[in-house]
Amino acid sequence: MGPLGKDATLSLLVQEVLDLKTKVRSQEQEIQTLKGHQTFENNVTASTLNQLMSEFVDIKLAFGIIKQEFDQTNNLTGLQAITRRLDNMAQSVRYLTLSQQTHEIKDDATNQSVYQELDLLNSRLNNTDIRLIKEVRDLHNDIQATATIQSKAISAQNLSINSIGSSIATIQSILQIVNTTVFPLVEHRVRLVNGPNSDSGRVEVFFLAEWRTVCDDNFDNNAAKVVCRMLGKATSNAVAYHEASFGEGTGPILLDDLGCSGSEADLFQCNHVRLGMHNCKHTEDAGVQCG
Repeated sequence: MGPLGKDATLSLLVQEVLDLKTKVRSQEQEIQTLKGHQTFENNVTASTLNQLMSEFVDIKLAFGIIKQEFDQTNNLTGLQAITRRLDNMAQSVRYLTLSQQTHEIKDDATNQSVYQELDLLNSRLNNTDIRLIKEVRDLHNDIQATATIQSKAISAQNLSINSIGSSIATIQSILQIVNTTVFPLVEHRVRLVNGPNSDSGRVEVFFLAEWRTVCDDNFDNNAAKVVCRMLGKATSNAVAYHEASFGEGTGPILLDDLGCSGSEADLFQCNHVRLGMHNCKHTEDAGVQCG
């Protein structure tokens, strides 16, 4: 081969080397981009990328060797060796390209599977949200219905309580009228029970068809005079007795906290708490000795 043929061949080889370098740089950029976007891949994918990068490093080393041989070789045998090495490099580049394409296909399949799982999960979450929202709304409606029923029941109870309170107030008013106007007009009977004679004994008052006792709270000799007056007996030396001196009665306790001046004609004319209201027991039944 003449000098011109060698120069032309070298020029072609140089051009092929430049083209291969361009392709290798392009492959390097694509590999770096792929690694940057696929950080969530599994160990198999990472191993594949590492293998591709290792092959890329080997190609770069081969370029260094080619350059060295290119600088040292100017004969036909050297050119043939360079051509063979370039062919090997081209095969390596083609393998690298095929490996990358296969890797991209696997990545697409992996991404598609991941996207499908994400869509399924999102669908399940949406269904769960819809169900929870419905349950919350149903619970809210139940609470409102229950609150409404309870509110109506409370209102009805309040009305009933108010009505009862009004009725009690009316009854109390009627009783007060009876105490102040009717009882003074009624002849009240009184008796002395369980004494040694007819002039002494436990004080009992007939009221509403039964005999009732009198509590000894504030029951004094003035009260004893009123009792003796009601019985038509002497009142000058009337004496009051306390703490069931003539035994305990068995009927209801009618009067308590009597406040008599001694001139009243009837015990009901003395100051007293409401009839039947007391804080006594029969151990406090009052007694009288007339004289």
